[in-house]
Amino acid sequence: MILSELSQKAEFIADRHRSLQSHWHTYCNTLVQAITLSKHKLHHAMGCEPQTGLSFFLFDHFVIRVEQAEGFNCHTINYLVESRDGREQACIASARLDQNGLLDGAVDIRDRERVLEHYLNKISAVYEGLYEAVKGDAPLRISALLANPRKPDVA
Repeated sequence: MILSELSQKAEFIADRHRSLQSHWHTYCNTLVQAITLSKHKLHHAMGCEPQTGLSFFLFDHFVIRVEQAEGFNCHTINYLVESRDGREQACIASARLDQNGLLDGAVDIRDRERVLEHYLNKISAVYEGLYEAVKGDAPLRISALLANPRKPDVA
């Protein structure tokens, strides 16, 4: 391979990588704005850990994490729930962020309402499990929160 071909390929890779990272940051900003500006009571408190993605404290007991899956050029976003002490964790859903800035091929990452709706659909199993436990006056652990906890996707 000659130097000019290598240079062109390297530039293509760098451009795509920058674009994906830009989309990821835009999605994070849109989601944070959507949650903080929402008129609905979601009982989310923002936790800030930019190096590991987003984290929201739910009812001051659980942590909802939104993270890019590991791997170079990975387009997968994982939604995880964990105990506040970090001892228990489960992946509750995944999404795909494409090169055009769409989540799961349909949701524009700049559209606050649709991003919030997409996010809430992804984490709805957490609210359902919490609701059932509270309604039945039962204690709840993450292991029991989800019927089929999954491991996060890895590229």
